[in-house]
Amino acid sequence: MENIGFQSSEPLNFETLRDFVEYVHSKLKETNILSQRYRFVADVVKVKPYNGALYITVSQEGTDGKKFELTVIVWKHLLKGIMSYLYSFGVRDIYDLEHKKWEFQGRLSFYPDRFQFSFWADSIAPQGESDILKRRQRIREELRRQGLLMEVTHELSELEPIRLIAVITSKTAQGYFDFLSNLLVPDVYRPVIHLYESSMQGVSTAQEVIAALNRIELFCRTNNVRYDVIAIIRGGGGPSDLMFFDDLELAVRIAYMNKYIPVLTGIGHEKDETVADYVAWRRFPTPTAVAKEISNQLKGYIDDMEQSYRELSQKVSAVVGVTEAKIQSGIFNVLSDAFKNNVSISIRDIKEYARYLISKVSLSELESRISFDFVNNVSRKLDSKFSELEQLIANSLHAMSKDLSVNIERKTSELKSFENISAVMDKNYLSFYNKTEQMKMELESIGGPLKALAVGGALITKSGEIVNSVKQIRSEDVIKINFVDGQVTSKVI
Repeated sequence: MENIGFQSSEPLNFETLRDFVEYVHSKLKETNILSQRYRFVADVVKVKPYNGALYITVSQEGTDGKKFELTVIVWKHLLKGIMSYLYSFGVRDIYDLEHKKWEFQGRLSFYPDRFQFSFWADSIAPQGESDILKRRQRIREELRRQGLLMEVTHELSELEPIRLIAVITSKTAQGYFDFLSNLLVPDVYRPVIHLYESSMQGVSTAQEVIAALNRIELFCRTNNVRYDVIAIIRGGGGPSDLMFFDDLELAVRIAYMNKYIPVLTGIGHEKDETVADYVAWRRFPTPTAVAKEISNQLKGYIDDMEQSYRELSQKVSAVVGVTEAKIQSGIFNVLSDAFKNNVSISIRDIKEYARYLISKVSLSELESRISFDFVNNVSRKLDSKFSELEQLIANSLHAMSKDLSVNIERKTSELKSFENISAVMDKNYLSFYNKTEQMKMELESIGGPLKALAVGGALITKSGEIVNSVKQIRSEDVIKINFVDGQVTSKVI
């Protein structure tokens, strides 16, 4: 190491990183910066116990809107005594520290191996309600006064199947990747996603999200399409990062956007809450939760469609089965009715002939009057009657056979008709599946203004270029209005 000294304008040179870190540490020791006690007041936004110690995240907003955040550490040997002191102020456990203002006293520590400072507190005293919480409550009351708070809990099942989503986030954010990886639906039903980039941290967050919402609405109205939902997502971060979503103007814009397109929020971690969540159509704790609920909504519709198809198939099968049974029972009924009819006729004829015989002769006269002529006469009449009966049976069998053939042909035709219905339904279901897959592929392959053609709209071009704004068109320009099935050339007057 050489040329060490602040009196020179030349840079200090070190052979290794360790030399540099040890030099800085030695300079810190020469001052009282590490031995000096410090006191400051800040809002506690989160507490987390770890290995017996307590890690407290504190934050504060400056007059210029800039937010500062720091982690205060309470050593485990001091924690019990500090909590006993705070018990007299109504603090029953460590989580009662959250969302309030506290005074902290302690010292700085420097870790050479990480080149990092930490603040170790040995005293905590109450200072009142958190400025962050008070500001959030003021915004909430104003939103309630304007009637913009979302007072009901909506379910995604209230919406049509979600096929087109506008996502507002940073394309490099982990939350965006979590969202995409948790859309667990079959590819044929996977919704189309349009990313509208926006900063998700810093003082410009609220204005950039508002600008993204404006771009979404302009795109929809220009291209005559509408997103099914808008998702504003951001993964976990420091509490001071999430405070940028506590903005009245942003909340009002989201509330009015809900009247046109439902807005879903998934900002931060499970326990985080922002003003944007108060007005969202549906609030979710994380981007992953948003994606999973959308997946569940789509799966519900898919299951309902498949269940309806199964029920319809079962009903058709039942109708076909009943028809077959009717055809078979019809054959039996035709045969049964024919034989019953013939038997009834035969019994009736026999009874009539018996009555005729009884009326002509009596048993006492039979011996005296019987003769071969009488017997022959009776025999001839019996032969005649049985001949008539035989002819009647033959005619009945012929008629029955004819009726049976006609009945079978009619029932067979009905059965074929039901089979055709089943075949047509299978064909229509397959066609629906193919069209859905084709639509998905088309929606994935096109984007921006071209999407208007996919939903039955029109696309305007001039000199082969897409017209996105009326400012691109002048009087006497020749434009082409493109539809899915053709185009029309027009002149601007």
